[in-house]
Formats: sequence, C-alpha cells, structure tokens
Amino acid sequence: MSRVEQVSRPLRFRFEAMNTNVELQLCADKEQAEHAASLVKNWFETQEQRFSRFVADSELNRLNNSSGWMPVSAAMDEVLSLAYGYIGQTEGIFQPGISQALRLSGYNASFEKVLERASYRPSMDIPHLIGAREMESVSRGQERFDYSRPTWIQQEGSRMVHLDPGTELDLGGIVKGWAVERIADWLQKKMRIAAGMINAGGDVQVWGTADHPGWTLEVTSPFAQEQGMSGEVRLRNGAVATSGITRRQWRYNNGRTAHHLIDPRTMEPADTDILQCTVAGKHTSQCEIIAKTVCILGSSEAVKWLNRHYDRHDILWMTREGTVYFRGNTAALAECWPGFDPDHRFSLI
Repeated sequence: MSRVEQVSRPLRFRFEAMNTNVELQLCADKEQAEHAASLVKNWFETQEQRFSRFVADSELNRLNNSSGWMPVSAAMDEVLSLAYGYIGQTEGIFQPGISQALRLSGYNASFEKVLERASYRPSMDIPHLIGAREMESVSRGQERFDYSRPTWIQQEGSRMVHLDPGTELDLGGIVKGWAVERIADWLQKKMRIAAGMINAGGDVQVWGTADHPGWTLEVTSPFAQEQGMSGEVRLRNGAVATSGITRRQWRYNNGRTAHHLIDPRTMEPADTDILQCTVAGKHTSQCEIIAKTVCILGSSEAVKWLNRHYDRHDILWMTREGTVYFRGNTAALAECWPGFDPDHRFSLI
C-alpha cells in the first residue's frame, strides 16, 4: 500500500471523556495519527476537569462558589462569551443558570450514578413527564428566575467574571460542542491533518478535501424498535449535533420521569413533543445549541423561533408520535439526508 493510499484511509481511535464516548478518525500516517489522538484525549480530559460540576475542584465549581470578581482561564472566558451570545440567539431558552434545577430534578451526580440509585427503566413508551419540584426560591415566594438574560458579567480584556448572587452555572449544554470544534480546528491548522472526524457523544465536526470522499454519519432513531426512522447525514466539511430526552432519562420508584433538558421558563425538565433533534451546519457548538433549543421548545414553537431568526441550518427532529420533521434545504434532502422521508418539510425562508 502506498503512503497516499494509507493516509487517505482514516485511522480510528476511541476513548471516554466528559461522561461520553469520543470517536476520532484521522486521515494521516500512523505515527502522526497516534500522536494527534493522544493530544485530543488529553484535551478532552483537561476540559472535563475544568468544566465538570461533578469534579469538586473544577474551575466551574470554584466560579460557582466565588463571591465578587474571579479571574478565569482563557477557555472559561471563551465559553462564557459564547454562552452569553447564545442566550440572546435562543431568546433565553439556552440558559447556563440551571444548575440548581438539574440538582432538584435528580441530576446531581454523574449520569451513571444517577442510574445506579434510580429505578431506571429505559422505555420508549415515555409517559407525560412529571417535572422537578419548584425551585426553592419560587417556593419561598420570591421572584421567579429571569431566564432571558445572562446571570454573570465579564470584564472585557481582563478575564474577570462576576456571578449574580445565588447563581450556579452549568455549562454542559455548550462545552462538549465547543471542545469538539476547537480541537478539530487545531488538528487542521497546527497538525495539518487534511481530513478527519471527531464525534463526542453525537456532537460531530468533520473536515476534508476534494480527494476525500466525504463523511457519512448515522442518525439513529430514538425508538429502538423503529429501524425505519434511522438515516444518515452526508457532508465533507461541517458539523452535526444531536440532542434529545431519551438518552439521559431516569425514572424513580415513585414513577416520576425526568431528563436533563431543563426548560428555563419552568425550571423543570422540558415537557416537549420532541424526542430527538439533529442539526447540520458549520460549527458544532452552534448545532448543539440549536438542537437543544428545538427539543426544549417543541415542534410548533421551534418552527416559529427558527423563522424569526432566519436560521439556515438543516434540522431534523422526531416526535413521541413517530412523526419526522425537516426544516432546511429541501432540494438537497435526498442527497444529504439519505434514508429519511420526513412527514413534514419546511423550506428555508
């Protein structure tokens, strides 16, 4: 086999980080690919230690426990700046200030520990979700949480952050996509890897050249028994992110069902008709935010929100009833989303 043939065939690596499975495919020679894979693994592990609310001395927890101004790392400053912008873009549906609500819903430890103590029965016949208890501040009669604004201030040019009193941030809704996007960019620009793919639990960034045939990514159905609802996304350069309420869902002995997508308007797990949403675009973090927002809003509100913002992403979602919706470039649907025949199609405005 020639070196050109060897480099064009991607080498695969897998590891666990950020409480999910990470897959890396690189079109590079063996030595370069192995070196890159070790750096990517280190990158994800470092960001987990920095941003996890389940690591006692993480930078996130230090920030949440701070009073007054706190100096933060360049990575934390960058993620908070991104999050600040996404709050505005999503009209507050993406809101990092939900850490207390996640704890009240039962997600107060890493997910495998939540499942260990819960009577977890992964059923696709999902009942109406009974949400978490009201936030403590609400039960005491205090003013409800203003979900539509950021709950922190960043001092421009100084990497200093000040949280509003009582604020606890959870950045899990953005960090994974950001980490995928940043390390993919580094592999291209610094290591000169011409084609590759990073998949962190459904948050995917791919890149390639005209010599590379492109990437085919499977989109699995949230209904294990409904194979006909599975399909693929095809692209050469760009990002795909999938979010939903079925993978991180738990049920307790009292019958209460909860999941990790908190609706900041109620501070409870979102009561939504959408089980899963997949978004294709250019940037993983943006695709991740859109997928989560669509899931939380539900089908009717999501279409209105996407139209208000003239969003240009391809978006496919599946509902509890088994209905498939697609909003995006309908002319390229068969080419870019093979295997899917949506029940409802919305062209870009």
